[in-house]
Amino acid sequence: MAAPRKPRVSLHTLGCKVNQYETRETAAELLRMGYQVVPFGQPVDVCVVNTCSVTNEADVKSRAAIRRAGRCGDDPLVVATGCYAEIAPEQVRELPGVASVVPNGEKPRLAELVDETLRRSGRLLFELPEVESRPALVEGEGGLVSLLQAGEGVLARTRAVIKIQDGCNHFCSFCIIPFARGRLRSRGAEAVLEEAAALAAQGYQELVLTGICLGDYGDEKSFEREGARVGRDPLALLLEELARIPGLRRLRMSSIDPADVSGDLIETIARVPEVCAHLHLSLQAGDDEVLARMRRRYDAGQFRELVGRIYDAVPHAGLTCDVIVGFPGETEAQFEETRRLCAEARFLKIHAFPYSPRTGTSAARWPDDVPAGEKQRRVRELLALSDRLALEFGGRYVGEEVTVLVEQRDRHSGQMSGLTGNYLRVAFDGPDALRGRLAHVLVQSAGSEGASGVLLEEREGVRGSER
Repeated sequence: MAAPRKPRVSLHTLGCKVNQYETRETAAELLRMGYQVVPFGQPVDVCVVNTCSVTNEADVKSRAAIRRAGRCGDDPLVVATGCYAEIAPEQVRELPGVASVVPNGEKPRLAELVDETLRRSGRLLFELPEVESRPALVEGEGGLVSLLQAGEGVLARTRAVIKIQDGCNHFCSFCIIPFARGRLRSRGAEAVLEEAAALAAQGYQELVLTGICLGDYGDEKSFEREGARVGRDPLALLLEELARIPGLRRLRMSSIDPADVSGDLIETIARVPEVCAHLHLSLQAGDDEVLARMRRRYDAGQFRELVGRIYDAVPHAGLTCDVIVGFPGETEAQFEETRRLCAEARFLKIHAFPYSPRTGTSAARWPDDVPAGEKQRRVRELLALSDRLALEFGGRYVGEEVTVLVEQRDRHSGQMSGLTGNYLRVAFDGPDALRGRLAHVLVQSAGSEGASGVLLEEREGVRGSER
């Protein structure tokens, strides 16, 4: 009989920061239970794939990842979860090696269910020991970093992701996620603050708040029956409370719906130094008719007014966005309205995606009448605009001192790099010891991928324009 050993598990994540956070929580719990967590692709006993279904391409990638998981040596069991597993469980169960499909609602018990799956298989040859310490949950380039390394403290602690909300009540015509994630649910502020304080105590400089519909945080309790918010914006209040945690230098928000950016939130960004002057806005389109068919909660004029209020309050704000091109019925003139709005908003980065029908959504019943080649042309046009706007944004900082949270050494240039508070990526020559720390850099040049500069002497304090 083979000598007992710790069972090996790997975890692979597709999609959003919410998925990344949930995978890391699961990995931390598996480590605590005594599992050996190894990088995806190595031989394992069980592999967890946290899938995504935001687009057709995400479905394809999810199926490919599940198939690859089943080929990771030693005939591993595959546990599939996430949004694709939620909306297409039967298709997932038919894939080779899949031993269990875990709905999104059961993710809090995912580590326990992985353990049950392995025990039912008869492959677990001994009782797992208890592990006292809980590993840090780190975010690295390209999504999920090696959790084995993270648990051993090999990687510098830079930023951590905290999930504060799940679900969505809005049902945009193109989006499958409300069906996969369910209705709005918010974490209590006490639990968020406790987790944030623990991460700050471990040395994390920046926390990223994430959720499926982040701007709806706390709205289950803050809206009257007719839909008017009562009192302060719960997200703004949470940011204020998080900013009081000792040792925490930055708070960043992930993607937020423009309709949920309140005046209270803008004022908080302007007033609280720890809140990063960066908003990633899910614009999706810039034409009123297209926005109405998408069932978005704003029109182009309202979006322009919002951007104006942001820049008035926070002139150095960095804005990024998501855009869908080729939505059913989108004409060239309507696409031009989107391009014009993006230029006026001075986004420093545009994430552009071709529309793909999602079975189960109302838009999937409409003719997908924009040819694939035309969608790709529109994507390329927006990405070219993005490069130009990024160059202009970075150019404003040439000759200026900025503060960078140092993340990594670039494999190609050999330089250290990281982000300013307003999302400008800056590269410079410096020692590895700066990883996970704030560095002051004098910007000397700018390009479409970011800026380059020289490291200045270390000192305390961050200028407001460099948050």
